[in-house]
Amino acid sequence: MKEFISNYPAYQILLTLLLIVCTAVQTVYWMRYSRVATHRHSLREPEGATTPPVSVVVVVADDPEYVTEHLPKLLTQNHPNYEVVVVDDSSENDLTDELLTMQARYPHLRFTTIKADPVFRHSRKLALTVGIKAAKYDNIIFTDADAIPSSEKWLSIMARGFNGGQLVIGYSGIERKPGLANKIMRCQRLTTSIRYLNAAIRGHVYRGIYNNIGYTKRLFFGNKGYTHLRMTLGEDDLFVQKIAPVCARRTSVMLNPSAAVRQFQWGGLKWWRAERRYRSAAFDLYPISVRTTVFVELLTRAALTIGTVAMAILLPPVLWIAAAGLFFLRELTMLLTVRMIARRVGERRLMWVYLLHDLLAPASELFLWISRKIRPSQRLWI
Repeated sequence: MKEFISNYPAYQILLTLLLIVCTAVQTVYWMRYSRVATHRHSLREPEGATTPPVSVVVVVADDPEYVTEHLPKLLTQNHPNYEVVVVDDSSENDLTDELLTMQARYPHLRFTTIKADPVFRHSRKLALTVGIKAAKYDNIIFTDADAIPSSEKWLSIMARGFNGGQLVIGYSGIERKPGLANKIMRCQRLTTSIRYLNAAIRGHVYRGIYNNIGYTKRLFFGNKGYTHLRMTLGEDDLFVQKIAPVCARRTSVMLNPSAAVRQFQWGGLKWWRAERRYRSAAFDLYPISVRTTVFVELLTRAALTIGTVAMAILLPPVLWIAAAGLFFLRELTMLLTVRMIARRVGERRLMWVYLLHDLLAPASELFLWISRKIRPSQRLWI
């Protein structure tokens, strides 16, 4: 060993050690993430458990097309006992006629309306609270007018999470469309989801996504409802962090391609950047442990990539080949894990784009953080 060390300058040895450490850290991360691919909620369900009754709460604002085109996908779910509660949140065009017409066809549809107030502005949290109060059942699944279920089995699978759980978390992907931009959006959503799904499975829940999450009415009112009421977001992640001490061990993570929802893609990458800047604003309020974990993962990933390139330029062939081997070991571990998880949540044909996204993600997240600090989203506060 001493002879080996004496043959190379100190900076080459230190660079090699850095890559070894980064590879080890990254491998540990992705081996832990692999639990998302093997997770089975059925192991937690009591023997003989049936599908519990459930209320679905969806907030609609100025979107009559959603009522006529997409709401039927909620109303025709394969579930024996459920209701759908629609909250018309201050629509400029009254949706009452459309909802009454729909109610005549689907008796399990109920709706309530919040009239616009020119003086008092409110966030989506008020509309959700109204929907929770109107819900007939204690078990509530939340979705939104910006997404649709991936199948008619969505509700029955999500509802099973209440067998042994107070908080139910599902996967929310981006709808599949042709083009590279759509694949980039889906990769970014998948990456974010892997982190919070893994944390929830391990009993360290800190987030769900607002259009595919559920919790009991008792849990909501028992913890005095939503926090950060002047913020227009946080009804999923910040609220989940509030109730985490109570229900961390009673959180159900439902992973099945049929239990996912697909969020509509309303624009291209410019729209997606604005959406990410807005939605990620709450990250600064996350627990320090969560922020540190994300930071270390991104930092070691960036260091591994940059270090490998540096070694290819600066180091002799023996060390360069070793560096390449460490880099490809991490890439192989990552790709195998992501492929298994993608199958569990119904993502397809993303692997080559995901490889590129994975390499560029640290820089992308850094630019997102800078953009968020310099120019916060105007939609953030009421």
